Amino acid sequence: MPLFVVATPIGNLSDLSPRGRTVLTQAAVVLCEDTRRTRRLYAGLGLPAPRLVSCHSHNESSRVDAVVAQVAAGEIVALVSDAGTPGLSDPGGVVVSAVLAAGLPVRVVPGPSAIAAALSASGFPATPHHFLGFPPRKQGELLRFLTDASRLPGPLVMLESGRRLGKLIAALQTLMPGREACICRELTKIHEEVIRGPVEELPAEARPGEVVVVLGSGDAVTAAAPVQSGTGLKAAAALLAPRWGCTRREAYQRLLAVEASNP
Repeated sequence: MPLFVVATPIGNLSDLSPRGRTVLTQAAVVLCEDTRRTRRLYAGLGLPAPRLVSCHSHNESSRVDAVVAQVAAGEIVALVSDAGTPGLSDPGGVVVSAVLAAGLPVRVVPGPSAIAAALSASGFPATPHHFLGFPPRKQGELLRFLTDASRLPGPLVMLESGRRLGKLIAALQTLMPGREACICRELTKIHEEVIRGPVEELPAEARPGEVVVVLGSGDAVTAAAPVQSGTGLKAAAALLAPRWGCTRREAYQRLLAVEASNP
């Protein structure tokens, strides 16, 4: 019996595929990022929950031996995350790799993915695109991250908490004025929201919920490229001032505003 990797709804429970429901019904063991979230999923589907075993970023490696033994013994074992497809930005890759390394089969039950949903909703050409996961929280690292990412071709897809969205948007407005982007918030949920436009026109404040930001293609940021993690804002301002056509003082004040927008 293979290990089943099951994509679960990112919001609307009706998005679970019939095959996904069948596997979750038949599974003897379900590895889940948060047992409480998965128990609520089973309750919402009107199904009795089987044995739920936590499998998250802090304990995934310790689950490997038991999972391999269970799959080898023919048990129906399913792997899920809190929402969407396991292993993309959520735990699961370590377990899947271990099962494959043991010569055992893995079967994917495809379904919801916030990444694919946001790309579709953005309207940007999706080939090629790059999934960047969550951006760094520290300001200097964020600026370097975005500068490096700006050199990649095609749309860039990032995940972010709504409460930190303002800091990301403000940084994009600082580094890439005029570049198109799309904010996809609370996808498939009651308060779903999709906003697309030039980054300077996007709301740069914290917003509730979970967010996917799709940044459209554009020119690479070159002036800020030498900025390294730990470099002060004054040094960054000196590098960015020529690109922005302003004084170092003005560039420094703009960077301070970005940093203060969402500490």
